[in-house]
Amino acid sequence: MICFRARNEDKTVLKRTTQGLCGRQNPSTGKALRWAVLAVLILPLAVARAADLPKEEKTIDSTATPQIGLSNMIGHVVVKAWDRQQIHVIYSISSPQVAVDIDQLPQRGLAEKFHVTTRVTDPHVSGVDKTVHYTLDVPAGSSIEIHNSEGRIDVLKLTGDASLDSSGGIISVDDASGHVVANSIDGDIIILRASGKVEAYSICGNIRLLGATALSMRAQTTSGKIVYEGDLVSGGDYNFRNYRGDIDLFLPPSASFELNRATVRGKFVSEFPNGRPIVRRPYPGSHTFLGSDVSSTATVRLSSFSGNVRIHRQN
Repeated sequence: MICFRARNEDKTVLKRTTQGLCGRQNPSTGKALRWAVLAVLILPLAVARAADLPKEEKTIDSTATPQIGLSNMIGHVVVKAWDRQQIHVIYSISSPQVAVDIDQLPQRGLAEKFHVTTRVTDPHVSGVDKTVHYTLDVPAGSSIEIHNSEGRIDVLKLTGDASLDSSGGIISVDDASGHVVANSIDGDIIILRASGKVEAYSICGNIRLLGATALSMRAQTTSGKIVYEGDLVSGGDYNFRNYRGDIDLFLPPSASFELNRATVRGKFVSEFPNGRPIVRRPYPGSHTFLGSDVSSTATVRLSSFSGNVRIHRQN
């Protein structure tokens, strides 16, 4: 529910949500410091704990494009693509008050659907005793839906679609070519070298999009920072929205794009020279052509209420 409210374009709702969940820290300093401390102190402990836990595993034959779902409460979830038509799941459970349910359809033959659920068997269990860590090797063409409330999600080299949701954990996606949708409340989202459509939504977390070749990218956060680093694909559409966090684009000198920006209180700075003027204005806001190649361009839409918007030229 909160994530959907974060996408609401009503500034009043966004402001109240930000103040309630994120406090009033500076997103470019306090946020970065907090995540640095968490990464140093918590992640090594979690990895060490996972290494000591007893592991169970299961392997089933599947189609080349199975639909895979995983629902977890606390823990680290890793999904890796491989070249086999099999689903291989390894999991470690922190306490006997937690169980793992695994279902497949059809029940015999090649699995078309596969779902893993963490289930609490004792209603009084709480905290780290609910922890389950998962590692899944799946066919590259799998479509996945991962819900991991308080834990990190890592997805590597998937060609199918991915829907990823975590309240407080980091979401990291590498070399995905399908449609990626990532939702977080207080966790950072990091997407590397994506070639499919990307949608990333957060409230307090930062969003980093690096080395993408996707034709369509959308990123929206409320108080975190949005960073895009890489080239712009000709004909691509890039839409980045923020409320009070900064937006930074790091583009090569050869980049050319039509810019549609809307800022209220934040500053706008661009290191790219203006090109030809825009005659047709299909979208509201301030339109400018930036770059030198007028024959082929991308469309970039940047919107921020009180955060700064900066477009940098990479050396």
